[in-house]
Amino acid sequence: MGPAHFPDTLHCESIASRSRQLDWKIAPHRHHQLHQFFLLESGGGSIAMDGQTYELTPPVAITIPLLTVHGFQFQRETQGWVITVPQQVLDEVLKSTPDLGEELSTPAVVLATPEITASIMRIDREHSHPRKSRRGYLTHLVGILAIDFARALEQNRFELQKKGSTEKTHLQTFLALLEERFVECHNAGGYAAAIGITTQHLNRLCRQVTGRTTSDLIQERLMLEARRSLAYTRMTVSEVAYSLGFADPAHFSRLFRKNMGLSPNAFRQNLEPEI
Repeated sequence: MGPAHFPDTLHCESIASRSRQLDWKIAPHRHHQLHQFFLLESGGGSIAMDGQTYELTPPVAITIPLLTVHGFQFQRETQGWVITVPQQVLDEVLKSTPDLGEELSTPAVVLATPEITASIMRIDREHSHPRKSRRGYLTHLVGILAIDFARALEQNRFELQKKGSTEKTHLQTFLALLEERFVECHNAGGYAAAIGITTQHLNRLCRQVTGRTTSDLIQERLMLEARRSLAYTRMTVSEVAYSLGFADPAHFSRLFRKNMGLSPNAFRQNLEPEI
């Protein structure tokens, strides 16, 4: 999927499809805009999360919030699934149940319940076989999966200590503020001041974890919303610009072209029909 295409609701793939080519070992890494859910049905292995290692004996499920450093060592031919959800999608579906957002903000390993397994299988079927209203259906399934995990956490949980450093907390705060204020605040200094750190400090944190500057992340969030508006509304380009807090539509168009490689109008014309 090229950068000019509207991003998918989520990504679903088997554990084997990714791990087999890496000799069943996933090096430690972290995502700054993604939440992942794993289901292991057979096989097993271990996961290292934020410096701690846990054995995985199927059936087991894992929830990994953004910024959690994690890596895997799977047994060969381990069978299971990984669901990767943009944090913006997860935040949207959890608006009516904010307590779930708190539940899922900490990494956890749980025994896989029949409900978790059923939800992930439904997501896999819908993701693999596009049908009418696919996007909306997948979004609803994400909400159901989140509830399934929250209920499982009440029943059984392998406790993972929350080892949040001050710097990780600062970055999490920035990402949360960005989601709340990206329309009204387009500059890094405004976010740094709200957090209580310098712009340089915030920029260093962003580069260290994501490889991008604070301004890059702000622009990415604006462009994501711009693509959504261009794809799913009939607003004119000027109206999209104003809705995103730009006083000058021409400036918005230049920024869009710089980030996406084509103008807003061209992006809209090149959109593939939604299934």
